[in-house]
Amino acid sequence: MTASRPASPPLRELTGRQIQWIGAGYVMSFSSMAGQTIFIAQFNTALRQTFSLSNGQFGLLYTIATLASSLLLIWAGALADRIAPRTLALVCLGGLAAVSAAMGFVGNVVLVGVLLFGLRFFGQGMMVHIAMTMMSRWFNRFRGRALAFAQFGFPTAESILPFAITLAIAAHGWRNVWFATAAVLVMVLMPLIAFLLRDPPDGRRAKARGQTNPDGDTATRPSGQKWTRGAVIRDPLFYALLLGFMGSPAIVTLFLFHQANLAELKGWDLTVFTAFFPVLAATSVLTSIAAGMVVDRFGAFRIVPFVLMPLALGAIGVGLLGPVWVIPLFFASLGLTGGMMGPVVNALWAEIYGTAHLGTIRALVTSALVLASALGPGLAGYLIDAGIPLTVQAFFYAAFCLAAVAGYFVLIPALRKRVLETRQDAEA
Repeated sequence: MTASRPASPPLRELTGRQIQWIGAGYVMSFSSMAGQTIFIAQFNTALRQTFSLSNGQFGLLYTIATLASSLLLIWAGALADRIAPRTLALVCLGGLAAVSAAMGFVGNVVLVGVLLFGLRFFGQGMMVHIAMTMMSRWFNRFRGRALAFAQFGFPTAESILPFAITLAIAAHGWRNVWFATAAVLVMVLMPLIAFLLRDPPDGRRAKARGQTNPDGDTATRPSGQKWTRGAVIRDPLFYALLLGFMGSPAIVTLFLFHQANLAELKGWDLTVFTAFFPVLAATSVLTSIAAGMVVDRFGAFRIVPFVLMPLALGAIGVGLLGPVWVIPLFFASLGLTGGMMGPVVNALWAEIYGTAHLGTIRALVTSALVLASALGPGLAGYLIDAGIPLTVQAFFYAAFCLAAVAGYFVLIPALRKRVLETRQDAEA
């Protein structure tokens, strides 16, 4: 029994409207940065100094805020199955802008925690969830590449924002940088998303013209009808996959969140460290393109065991090595794993559970990944305060990744069987 793939067409067959939809996913990924750790981490030192917080205390605050956002995502993420992406995206982006503006006025630790919750929920949570759900649902034969191109918003932001924000904070103060962030979200990114999503494949205008999605699912009905939220929650395969995937956001987030502490341990200048972020971006872009092509050709389930390998090697490198040239190698390892995570993991859920309840399923996944990104900084910060440096912690994180890799190789036969069952069920 084999899980054959539909033909993987060349990119020149994409229509102008399809490119427009992918562009919307790209802009939404970029827009999520105000709620991503790589952005917020640039304010780490300023916030800790302003409110007299230790690494562990700020890490705990960040963990609580992110944990709360992950719990709300379980409910809110399901809205992607019921509300038009354009409407939902604009509402969430407006919320992200409002919270960003409020960060410029924040005056106490409690309010910092509330606003961190808002940044994480609207940015890292909902904006990413909506974008990836759109790409997974609207594309079939181009799914892997559509996810890869939409994900380019992350490395674009990662290549320019950390260094730029570091300089901007030094020149204008951290509060003014938050005001500027809110202004860009409202005046630039919201109108752009509204324009790009004005004519989606499942919108009123397309239906009135009688147009069908040129890359929609060819099955007689949406695949995965039986995979409701309850069915997925009862599926052991879901947890076997998800546990390993949670390692990536947890480990990447904790290293980026505590980058100032890591740089101090290694004797690296923080400005030099952030100047190498383009390596992360470039590696992520190239890996994402390659992963998207492989997903469209062979299926995401076959690529799963390779996702966490680079992250394991990067963690080992951070633990063992100290020269400055380790920084670009470390960022390259993060980029390799991050570049694969987008197209592989997001396409996987559509392959094994179908698209009928994809928003609801991805809400569970996104919530778990956000939870992992919450636990990472808090755990690492606690261990730092307890006298266990990041360089020692790194070996344990590497061991987790390698154990997950081994487990995924064992799961490949079960994944192949599930992919075929889901496809046959839709065609019945």
